[in-house]
Formats: sequence, structure tokens, C-alpha cells
Amino acid sequence: MNNLNDSLPDLMRRATDDLEPESNDLVERGIQRGVTLRRRRTAMLGLSGAGAVLATAGIIVGGTHLFAGSTPEPTVAGPSAPATPSAPATPSDPATPSAEPSAKATSPAQTLATLRALLPSGLNQSAPRSEKDNGLFSAHVVLDDGKGASLVTVKIVTTKPNRDCAGLHGTCQVRPDGSVIHSYANESIVPFAPERDPNGIRNTVVEVFYPDGRLISLYNYNSPNPIVAHTRTNPLLTVKQLTAIANSDQWVYPPAVTGLDEAGLPPNGKPTVPLEQTQQQLKSVLPRGLQFTRPETWGGGTNGFNGASYVVNDGKGAARVDALVQYETKPVTKCTGEGPQHCKVRSDGSVIGWSKNEPSYGDERQAINGVLANRVEIHYPDGRMISMTSYNGPSEKNDKHTRAKPMFSTDQLFAMAGKPGWKFPGTGTK
Repeated sequence: MNNLNDSLPDLMRRATDDLEPESNDLVERGIQRGVTLRRRRTAMLGLSGAGAVLATAGIIVGGTHLFAGSTPEPTVAGPSAPATPSAPATPSDPATPSAEPSAKATSPAQTLATLRALLPSGLNQSAPRSEKDNGLFSAHVVLDDGKGASLVTVKIVTTKPNRDCAGLHGTCQVRPDGSVIHSYANESIVPFAPERDPNGIRNTVVEVFYPDGRLISLYNYNSPNPIVAHTRTNPLLTVKQLTAIANSDQWVYPPAVTGLDEAGLPPNGKPTVPLEQTQQQLKSVLPRGLQFTRPETWGGGTNGFNGASYVVNDGKGAARVDALVQYETKPVTKCTGEGPQHCKVRSDGSVIGWSKNEPSYGDERQAINGVLANRVEIHYPDGRMISMTSYNGPSEKNDKHTRAKPMFSTDQLFAMAGKPGWKFPGTGTK
């Protein structure tokens, strides 16, 4: 499991292997949630069968966090007249802002104002917005030079410092002051299979890690939104321009996020649970007489979650079934309009969510593979969470369906998820 030293853009680019056009939870939420949902992204990418992509990875496919969205800061209305940034620096330029973080108060609105002031002059700015999430501040502006709209996003956080280029692809350098600058240009956000992104989205990224834990990440896309069709061949801003913006001494960073675990979340101190126990429990709650193949687990140890799956067959077609258990950082206590299609608060205070016949794709690929899912979640008042998913094929994606509907109904999934034998893992740390 990687920690907060991981590259935010690297996590996004590697975690979008299964990008879909309407996949707001996959892309937009991933961008917004940033570092603090590392553990939950890890868990959910395992559910999509892509656990090797971040050995850390997994992002929000029917995810456990979907009931608890962040509240955005008020949007700054209307584009302002931006100032031209100071002379651009390249990734090899040792010139950096002061190594000491500012003591001034900050807010996401201020982050947005700083971004808008540092953007090159002569560009139309629209759709400004900002938000915060557990110490991570984000700001977004859509730019247009008359040749197509281009979203630029900045994320700033103060956390555990990264001191080297390990695990960062593209161009990376440790600068004389000990900061690490990392960049790549015009890359598909589905880097290992760009043909799987019908929207043709590319991004250019620059980020700077400072020895005191400050981290700034800048993303620029060749579209006004990473989940819609591209509006230009490449992102509007270059690595050189983004580097100049990142190096500015005008940024005011939020206070340090302390006491985080390896996943970038507050440790819960709950004991870990062996993955084998979760796998065995999944098998024990499934009906007898099934053929079990392709067992899989993910998470475990100090990750704070356990995932397990089987491909089962009742003689009418192979079908995958998943289970994921964990203690949530903040217990879910109410329905918020996010997450699965349906939600209800039960008399015991637990919150349940469920979706029926949920398609795996939102475009023409759905007609080709036809995979559907029934999904349930139970969020207990003490923070325990269990999610179970049943498909009508041997995998969520990349395989054709083998039966008309998922093998198990939501009622059956709730019955299995509610069995008393489930053990809920924590990080094992305090």
C-alpha cells in the first residue's frame, strides 16, 4: 500500500483503466476526493477486477464512500482579469518558492483565487469552483484560448513528505532544496489502453513535493471535463507553464494533516483480519451446490479493508460475486442522495443502499458485453461496512454476460451480508 507520498495524478491515471463516459464516480469523484480516499479507491478497484493497477488501487465503483460526499466551497462567480505568472521554469529549474510554509490562514476559495491570478493572461476563464476534503484543497477553472475548452485543476495539501522519485513515471527530479518535481505531458488518462476512452481525454500534470510536506498538483485536460469528449488535441497549458504556476510563492497551503495511516486516513486502531477468513466467510454464506472457481482477494493487512470474490456457477452460467468489509473512517448515519440507487435508514440505525441490474458500461460496450450487477451495502452505526455485488457474468468488465440477470437478487445479497460471521478489519494501528 502506498502512502501519501504517492503522486495524486499518478493515482488518477492508473486508477482510470476502466474509464467510462458517464463514470462520474470513477473520474470526477476521484479527482475531488484526492489523497484522503486512497484506502477506499484501493478497495473499489479491487471490486472491478483491476486490483493490480495500484496495488493500491480501486476507485469508486459502487463504492463504500458514496453516501458521504464532500461539500464544495462557494464558487467564485465570473472570471477575473488574471495576471501573467512569473517567468516559466522547467522541471530542471532549481528555483522554487520558500521552503517555509505560510502561516497565513487559507481556504479553498483563496486557493481558487490564487489559481485564477496565476493563469496566463488572455485566456477566457469560466466555471470556477473549489472544495475541501479532510485537509486537501482543490480549485478548478475552465480555460479557452479560442481553440477549445481546457480544464485546469490544482490540489494542495500539507502531509507526509515525499523525498524521492520512486514510483513516479514521466520526468522527475530531486531539486537542490530537497523538493521533488514530477511531470508528464499530453498523456491519455487511460494510459495503458487509450482506445478504451472514447472521449480521447489527455492531461498534462506537474506536481511539487516539498521537504516540509507541502504538495501541489496541477492538472490540465484537453476538455472542459474529464468525462466528456475532448475539445482540443492536447491540453492548453504546457509543462513549462504549469511548473511556473506550481513554483509561485503566492500559494498558501492548508495546515498539515497529521496522524494519518498508510492510506492517508486517520488510523482506526481496529485489528486486522486475515484475507483467508473473509474468503472463507464469503464461501460459507453462498448457497450450497455451486461450482466455485477463480477465487480472488485484495486488501488485507494494514490496508483497512478486505475484499474477496468467486466466480460461481449453478449450471445456468458463470457469475462473479464480490464482498468487501471494512471499518469506515466516519460512520454513515443517513442517506445523502449519493451512492447506490436506493437508500434506507433502518430502525437499528444502520444505513442500507442497493442497486438492481446496474450496467457495467454507459456506452455501446454495454450492448456488446451486457454485464449487469446487483449491489448492496450495509453501513452500521459503529463504522462497520459490508458491500456485496452479484454479476450476470464472470467479471464486471471485458467478459460477456452468461445469464440474463445477476445470479443473486438484492434480497439474497442482504441476507448473506447480514450473516453474523463477517469479521470487519481495521488498520491494526492507532
